[in-house]
Amino acid sequence: MKTKVNIQSFYTANEALEALTDTLLAEVRTKGKSPFYLAVSGGETGKELFRLWASLYPYQKEWGQVRFYFTDERCVSPNGEDSNYYWAEKEFFQPVGIESRHVHRIRGEESPEGEAFRYGRVVQDDLPGENGLPRFDAIILGIGEDGHIASIFPESCNLLTDSDIYAVSNNPSNGQMRITLTGDVILTAGKIYIPVTGKRKEERLRELLTGEDISSPAAYLLKNAPQAVIFTEKKLWEAYQLFIEEIRT
Repeated sequence: MKTKVNIQSFYTANEALEALTDTLLAEVRTKGKSPFYLAVSGGETGKELFRLWASLYPYQKEWGQVRFYFTDERCVSPNGEDSNYYWAEKEFFQPVGIESRHVHRIRGEESPEGEAFRYGRVVQDDLPGENGLPRFDAIILGIGEDGHIASIFPESCNLLTDSDIYAVSNNPSNGQMRITLTGDVILTAGKIYIPVTGKRKEERLRELLTGEDISSPAAYLLKNAPQAVIFTEKKLWEAYQLFIEEIRT
């Protein structure tokens, strides 16, 4: 696959997440005292990242500059364990003491269509713009085993080019409604950081890098992202390289 995506590999998943964090905080410092607009994802990788931030980076002064938004949210109560906000609040915001006025959650308990519109307006009003779209300074974006990004699934690839800032999607595996950032806004971000860790992601990473996967939302992202960095484990990267060598021989 021809892509400008930068791939960095590390011995362990934690080292990969630490490298992502160090890169993010360095980027925050480039803004001086200005707010830094960051969109974070949920899921298992999100939980790991929030826990790492609370344990290893609890006193970073840069957190005070960051304005936290979410790439997506399940249409559930913020007090339930299915909520991305719930885990961010439990594992990071509350332990580190992030000011509540700097956290902008998606109200998953509200009407999905109405909340997608409301949150899109919040982001549009808060963030600087580029080509008529709000521009996050950085987005941390996971990749699902099925190739989904945020809550844009292979069955809802139309949301990659949707004109709305946030839209309603549906998880095809369980029918759960979600609210998600759309593709064009993702691609407008200053930086896109993509943590890919864990054995379960090995096949997806290989398919993306070899070009076997050309149709998933993740493939679309890697093809079109002007600024993206993948942080992964050395064993996943070596598995990909071994696969390439086997093909050539």
